[in-house]
Amino acid sequence: MPLYTYVVTYRGDSYVAQASHSNFKGFVSEWAEELPKSALPALTPALRRELSIAAYAGTFTPIPNREHVWKKVLTLDGHDLVVYAIQTVR
Repeated sequence: MPLYTYVVTYRGDSYVAQASHSNFKGFVSEWAEELPKSALPALTPALRRELSIAAYAGTFTPIPNREHVWKKVLTLDGHDLVVYAIQTVR
């Protein structure tokens, strides 16, 4: 199974997670539900709950001119939360 690296940014902070899965789309827990409490400090407990639901909405889109890199943008409390999924190892 490929290794995926997830880079999540929100309000100037970032968090990086990695996991091996058959695909990068369906494993929201790696980058949304299992964030350490110190990661992305602007995410209040209420916003974390909102993220755990919103993370399943929308789609990842390929990044032009890059192989195996996708992006998803969610809006939480009026700010963009951006997730990049990068296939790190084949």
